[in-house]
Amino acid sequence: MLMAKSTRTFVDRSPRISIRPSANTCMAAKDDLISAIWGGRIVSESALTTRINAARTAIGDSGEAQRLIKTLPRKGVRFVGTVREAPREVANAVVPLKVEISTLVVGRTASFAMIDQMTQHVLSGRRQMAFVTGEAGIGKTAFIAKAIKQLTEQGFDQLYGRCTERFGTDEVFLPLIDALVNRYRANGRELISAVRAHAPTWILQLPGAIDASERAAFQDEVFGATRERMLREFCDLLEALSTGRPWVLVLEDLHWSDFATLDVLSRFARGNGKARVLVLCSYRPADSSAGGHPIRRLHRDLEIHGYCSELRLDRLSRSEVERYLALRFDDEELASSLSKPVFERTLGHPLFVASLLKHLIDQESIVEIDGRWRLALQAAFTQDRVPDSLLNMIGHELDRLTDHERRLLDVVSVAGEEFSAALVAAGLSDDAIDVERDIEASIRKDQILVRSGVSEWPDGTYSGSYAFRHILYQNIIYQNLPPGRAQTHKRLGKRLEEAYAGRTPEIAPALALHFEQGRDFPSALRYLREAARSSTKRLGHAEAASYLTRALGILDRFDAADKFSTRVALLRERSWALRSCGDLVGSIRDLRDMIACAEQAGEIKQQLNGLTAASSLCLRVDRHACLEAAEDVLSRSQTLADGTFKALVQGSSASVNLFLNGWRKQDATLCDRAIELSADATNYGVLIRRNGISGIVDCWRSRYQECRRAGTEGKRLARLAGDVYTFVLFNVLESIALIHLGEWRELRREITAGLELAVRNANGPSSALCRLTLAWLHVEAMDFDGARELCESVDDSLLVGDQSTYFHKRAVLAKAYVGLNDPSGARRQFDDIERRRNEEGIDIEFTAATQVYHCLGEYYLQVDDFTQAQNCARQLHDYVATAPDLNHLAQAHGLLARTALALGDSAEAQLQLSRALEIVDGADFPIASWRVYRTAAEIFAKHGDVDRAATYRMRFAETIRTLAQNFEPEDRLHKSLLAVLATRTAQLEAMTSRPA
Repeated sequence: MLMAKSTRTFVDRSPRISIRPSANTCMAAKDDLISAIWGGRIVSESALTTRINAARTAIGDSGEAQRLIKTLPRKGVRFVGTVREAPREVANAVVPLKVEISTLVVGRTASFAMIDQMTQHVLSGRRQMAFVTGEAGIGKTAFIAKAIKQLTEQGFDQLYGRCTERFGTDEVFLPLIDALVNRYRANGRELISAVRAHAPTWILQLPGAIDASERAAFQDEVFGATRERMLREFCDLLEALSTGRPWVLVLEDLHWSDFATLDVLSRFARGNGKARVLVLCSYRPADSSAGGHPIRRLHRDLEIHGYCSELRLDRLSRSEVERYLALRFDDEELASSLSKPVFERTLGHPLFVASLLKHLIDQESIVEIDGRWRLALQAAFTQDRVPDSLLNMIGHELDRLTDHERRLLDVVSVAGEEFSAALVAAGLSDDAIDVERDIEASIRKDQILVRSGVSEWPDGTYSGSYAFRHILYQNIIYQNLPPGRAQTHKRLGKRLEEAYAGRTPEIAPALALHFEQGRDFPSALRYLREAARSSTKRLGHAEAASYLTRALGILDRFDAADKFSTRVALLRERSWALRSCGDLVGSIRDLRDMIACAEQAGEIKQQLNGLTAASSLCLRVDRHACLEAAEDVLSRSQTLADGTFKALVQGSSASVNLFLNGWRKQDATLCDRAIELSADATNYGVLIRRNGISGIVDCWRSRYQECRRAGTEGKRLARLAGDVYTFVLFNVLESIALIHLGEWRELRREITAGLELAVRNANGPSSALCRLTLAWLHVEAMDFDGARELCESVDDSLLVGDQSTYFHKRAVLAKAYVGLNDPSGARRQFDDIERRRNEEGIDIEFTAATQVYHCLGEYYLQVDDFTQAQNCARQLHDYVATAPDLNHLAQAHGLLARTALALGDSAEAQLQLSRALEIVDGADFPIASWRVYRTAAEIFAKHGDVDRAATYRMRFAETIRTLAQNFEPEDRLHKSLLAVLATRTAQLEAMTSRPA
């Protein structure tokens, strides 16, 4: 099987030209065609030739045969086939993508039979995947091209993507994005509608698919998305597309693929839903093994579990070579005489066979006489006349080129495996139309290059698109170029930069490569950072880190004027990328390197920014490192002259201390000063810090409305910046405020929306945090079973690295078990908390500590250990009194009153109760209020004060009913609150009716 390697798609965006049926043939002049297709724009004749060849391919014609479309020299083209008017345009017609390929295919009978078998499975709704494997030049592209042709005839639509050696594993999802872009540009309104509905994370990756207003809406929709969501949505998209008609997804050269694309393949292959989709992938096993690429492992794993098949292409047998010769020369006798020497010299390697025949024709060892091919030279196959390997054969072909032709191909090899004539013209500093003419001449003469379609740049440049017949040609030419190729790279980079002005992110990796090879390191650095940002938008955080690592390497290769500040910025950006892909160790290491670099440069502000970022990053996962960084900030900031900046960084560190270590007056003072001095700030970084400081301080002081506003504003800012980590931190603050304000309807709405987003985004940690926040709501609404179920739905493996969420889950579970009157279950949670505190040498942050102290007191009351209950109540009191956290201080006094009553100390009970009532009567703390009012009703009832007992019983009931109004009557939480109210009211009434 032999054919050209290039199968890049031809994107047809020209207007349709209607041809009226006629008894005569239809002829069109070249000028008329150019006017109709390009609307008067100046284009080269080769662009028209490309379109005509594509049209021929689409209807089964060729430039050699010209059975249907005939070229008339100096006149135009004539359609010589039978013309009839179609009755109507078929709705949703399949428009196959157009590729220029050879059609001489021999052998591979078993592999095509396997394709036929898989096709039947696909048509019945069973997804299929096949890996087409073989060495370079063995004919994988040819096999796939013929398979696509057969599938198209059976009504299949297609997505075609291809990996490139130059970008490899760094360009996340590149072949899949190319496949979608190629398809929607050809005729993709239906495809874009499907992407909108089923894969919104992908719509943002397709340039030009949506306008600016839609883009903003979709960015909001996919905020917080993870790579896992993109994997799932692409698979969902394929399934949805296949409901209308069957599809074939083709991905070539996966030995150069990014890893995320392999994850998509793995997920789709393992899916069990109905999908009329055939996935055809090609790769070279030897290349993947040599480079350690995981495609081979994925293939084997899928094959072992029955999720894929392998179509291994071997070299052609002698009989297959003879069959090819017979087709090539249309002469059975010549094929028989040539088959033995051709096979012996090439060992049946398809590309070598094709190259050898071309060599023999060029040498006039095989000639065409009177329409028949003949072997003119019997000694044609002697060792000294014919190269003995494919590489030598290619080298021999290249040696025959003129200096002008070789210069052209030298620049072409720098442009890449596939390229536009306009780009090559820039590299040659020549006219684009002249260069296209030269490329077309080269195609006719040497067949080293092939047509691959047309290219249109954002600046309106329109030219033919071409490719090497096989990448081996490009590799050999490029590797033998002199050092002067650097200037060619630079010229190509400059031309692409001009063509994509305002849209360079679309081609940032290519620009980075050209400028790096062109030794324009500042430009390379700029585009590597741009490529990293583009990867981040595709949730390719590991790939973004890889680009930034290259950027850091480039920074050492030239004398940058602001090298230290640039290094600091790169380290910070890579730290964020590593954080986002879960490499917290690497992220913290980059922050420490950033701090050291800033210290070396004497940049104290950058040092403090790095330390503050490290402290924030470690807040939930490594409290020792978090507190160490916070203390370092306080120490290093003493010499700062900028009062506002000094106050902000000190306030940030002090707020961390308040959150983790409890209330200290000196920390609160620093926080207050930071809030005061940043009151008029507009800078994003300052506002984020200010709201974080304010939220923690206000929460400590029970100023929940202010805490809520800080949390809401912080979330808004984090969403605008696309910072999911910071968004989660502010979401915690907002949730705490809403819990204690009793605004539970809004809390559940916010958290439910957050949970739905986390599930869509496949964000396990965020999903766990949302579920535990809902569990906290359920336990406060006294739906203890619901709270326990929600907690138990969270896998502890998600909490291994998150100390805060781990303690939060244990605290909520303990409260649920106490509410269910299951003290042994509660005891297990307290023991888990104590064990982890001892193992890691850490304390619980204040938002969980207040819950644990109070619940421990309730637990000890439940098991009649009144002394321990009193100790826990005092611990809670001492912990919150200095702020003061009035909300929890009221609950501490209430708990002390109950324990004193249990211990028979009526005077102490009355004293503590009066202090609790003094707080709740003048504040809006619904959770504290109902607990204190219930305690008051119990104490007054036991003392025979019926009127006051009734008063507080009514206040208790009123508070519970107000909380219940957050929910509809049929809501589970509405029912749980009223059920507890009925039970507790009955108990209180019974206490009042008994004699004191």
